[in-house]
Parts: sequence; structure tokens; C-alpha cells
Amino acid sequence: MDAPTTPSSTPRWGQARRLAFIDLRLQYDGRINRTDLTSFFGVSSPQASADLRLYQDMAEGNMSYDGRAKAYIAMPGFEPQFGQASATHYLDELYRLACGVIERDDSFVGYVPPTGIVATPARKISSGEVATWVQAIRDQRAMAVQYQSMEQPEPLVLVLSAHAMGFDGLRWHIRAWCHQRQTFRDFAIGRLIVTDTQVEAPRIDPRLDEGWETEVDVILVPHPDLTSSQREVVMNDYGMTDGKLVLTCRQAMLFYTLRHLNLLLLKQEDDPARQHVLVQNTEQVREWLKQDRKG
Repeated sequence: MDAPTTPSSTPRWGQARRLAFIDLRLQYDGRINRTDLTSFFGVSSPQASADLRLYQDMAEGNMSYDGRAKAYIAMPGFEPQFGQASATHYLDELYRLACGVIERDDSFVGYVPPTGIVATPARKISSGEVATWVQAIRDQRAMAVQYQSMEQPEPLVLVLSAHAMGFDGLRWHIRAWCHQRQTFRDFAIGRLIVTDTQVEAPRIDPRLDEGWETEVDVILVPHPDLTSSQREVVMNDYGMTDGKLVLTCRQAMLFYTLRHLNLLLLKQEDDPARQHVLVQNTEQVREWLKQDRKG
């Protein structure tokens, strides 16, 4: 069990987690007490009290004890001290809870509001498959596989040298050199069956994968037919600066990025209510897509 830590000492990892927990609970629940700490972390009441005192010392003015509520209450001028209290982190935690990726007892979130998420098919990938590819990437090993392409009726027998992993919003891929096609390509892990993990093949330098190494900028702007008020809302929603948002991605991920944003056709929808943003640098993006997909 942890011994109480004085404010003058540097918090250990375990105590740093508890301080981040206090910070998040104050930010979103607006309150915290010793029981929250003792029940979640299994620490003693004296340790929980020490953690709360340390937090109060390091974030003076963030909380005040309310005797009637028997809890510390977030003050109006509350300023989060840890990254876990950011909106992005908090909403990601809600998403993972709603998906069942993490259990309720594993989350720092206190009150969980009713949360709905878009239903997507579960992509079946075993932990063994993931481990095999991660280790192959680390050890720069070529692997023999059967790959079921949607362009061919029967599985292809290939030798792949994987060097990276990517997520397209729905599926996980490996980025690999295909020794048969003599090019770097993406391969959905769920369509691969590994037949041999020890294959003799020339070692490939992943830095030669220009599509992976090259970063490109997709410039998003509000639809020109939106009203001034609507454009302001869109710019705020997308976090635009000076009327545009520059999304930087790997050229190899450009196709997936545009598809995820429903902008793959690079055409202006007549109804701005259906398409809030447009790609400003369409000619550049078309050329980058052509370069990457030609392999």
C-alpha cells in the first residue's frame, strides 16, 4: 500500500495516476471525495486524504471542501492540470466504454451519460494475428501469406515484408512490400492468412516506401454557398483557422482519409446542407491519389 506522499516530493507513477483521476473527476463530475479514490484504486483513507491535499497544493483554487456534500467541489475558475481532463480524452473514454473496449471499472469517468455510437461491423482479428504482424515488423521478417483480394476470385499467394500498420476508420491494415508485385501496398489484416513466418526474401528498406514517408496537406474550407452564420459554425466545428483547416496525412493514407470524410469524389455537392466542407486543393489531391494508387 502506498505511503502518504508529502507535497514537496515528486509524485510516483501510482500517485500521479490518482492526481489525474482527481483532476478528471473535478472537471467533469464537479466533485470528488475520498471514497472515490479508495474504491477505485484500493488505497487507504489516509492515502486518499494525502492525495487530495497534494492536489489542492499543486492546483490551488481548483477545489474547495463542502462539508454538507462531504466532498471537494470544483471551483468556478477550475483549470485542468492533466491531459486526461481534455475533452478529446474524456469523449474517447466515453466512446470506448460505449463500444465495450474497456470495462466500467477501468475508466476514470465517474458519471457516464447515456451514450450512443454509430454501429459498425466488428472486424474479426485475433490477438495472435496482430502479435504475428507486430513481431514481423519489428524483426523485419518476410512472411508467406494467402490474400483474398476483392479483385480476384481466388486467394493470391504472396510474400510480404510488412513495415507499418494503419487504420482506415473501419479496418486495420499492414503496409508492406509485395515481393510478387514489386511495390508497397496496403493489405487488410482480416483478409490475410499467414502460411509461413520464416521466408527467405531480400530485406526491404521501409524508407523506400515513398507513399508512406511522404506527407501531404488536404485543405478543407466551408462550402461557399453556406450563409455567413453557417460558415462560422462550420469553421468552429472543424477548428479552422483563417477560414480553412489543413489536414496532414501520409500519402498512403490519403484515400482512406478522404473516404472517411465522405470527400473521395472531390466534387462540390449542390446542397451545402449535405456537404459542409470542400477540398480546396483538389488538383493536388487528385495527383497525389493517382500517384499512390497506381501501384
